[in-house]
Amino acid sequence: MSFLSGGSDAGGLLAAAAAVALVDWWAVGTGHRRVERVAKPATMALLVAVAAVAGDLDGAARAALVVGAAMGLVGDVALLGEGESAFMAGLGAFAVGHLSYAVAAVLIDVDPIWAVPGLVFIGALLGFRFVGRTLPGARRHGGPLLAGAVVVYAVVISAMVVSAWATGCWLAALGAMLFAVSDWVLGYQRFVGPLPGRRLSVMIPYHVGQAMLIVGLATA
Repeated sequence: MSFLSGGSDAGGLLAAAAAVALVDWWAVGTGHRRVERVAKPATMALLVAVAAVAGDLDGAARAALVVGAAMGLVGDVALLGEGESAFMAGLGAFAVGHLSYAVAAVLIDVDPIWAVPGLVFIGALLGFRFVGRTLPGARRHGGPLLAGAVVVYAVVISAMVVSAWATGCWLAALGAMLFAVSDWVLGYQRFVGPLPGRRLSVMIPYHVGQAMLIVGLATA
């Protein structure tokens, strides 16, 4: 399938999203929160528009893809807030988004053989400090309820990554993995401790991963 569909300006929207994402990364890296509060949701809003017009998907797959991107926007806005309630709202929105991407992948077409690399990647990601450090950290931070929510979220992320791999589209697969890495870093930094790059190590793979996943699924 071609990237541009029906004369749409998906390429221009993607370029605009990349430009605004660079502004957001600058704002995150330099601590300009007022700029970030505009640039962060604006980046994802442009990617929602890309999801709506890129490629040549049928109605159900297109709707699932747009919902996935839109939930990313909702989650971004929620995480601009402070406190546990904002974090949980963001977690819920992103969980729905991951599930929507997984549904889009299944509706597009999947081959179980291609899911194997995704399973290997998820096993490695969950095995590297998640079970041993992030999950206990979440329990210490918010008790069994928060730990349970983190486990459910990890399962949802896993479904998204495996389904993206199962489409056989390398762009969607790489995007899904970057998205999962971003979530892994966010969880580790929130419940265990800082990592090199701090918030930039969350935002860069997040934006790049979302863009690759959306374009990959739209054109798979």
